[in-house]
Amino acid sequence: MHLSGLFLRPYQRSDFEALVSIDQACFPKTIAYGRGEMKLYLQSEGSHCIVAEIPGPANPKTIAGFILTERVGELAHIITLDVLEACRRQSVGSLLLQAAEREAASQGAACMYLETATTNKAAIALWKKHGYRETGTIENYYGRGQNAFEMLKQLGRKSQVKGLP
Repeated sequence: MHLSGLFLRPYQRSDFEALVSIDQACFPKTIAYGRGEMKLYLQSEGSHCIVAEIPGPANPKTIAGFILTERVGELAHIITLDVLEACRRQSVGSLLLQAAEREAASQGAACMYLETATTNKAAIALWKKHGYRETGTIENYYGRGQNAFEMLKQLGRKSQVKGLP
């Protein structure tokens, strides 16, 4: 699939069903967000969602992926970065991530962090490519025996939050 015409834009309420479907296609049922959880994250204070659209057949727009973040003060948290399998390895995830980092920094975030499965080699490689570093391991984060790395990136200026870079 060629992704010419990729366009990033803010989330719209009409995107909700597509985002839930994409998240459930990207992650196992035990990890994917349910409708209630997704709605809660999208409506929470400090949340920000960016959608990647591509032209589809006969010119309707198709959502290729999205990134959902939340920010509290100087800390921004990546809740999820989802890209449809057919659109992966074509910079969609990188473009979404860079846009989310810029947005978070513009709102005062000094650091962005995330959790990712210790077994998800492709995701770990993406995060490291973009300057995220492992800061710890969270045991059983995704369920029994399914651990996660916590990863962090400085977004430019030094954090005033005690214990952070």
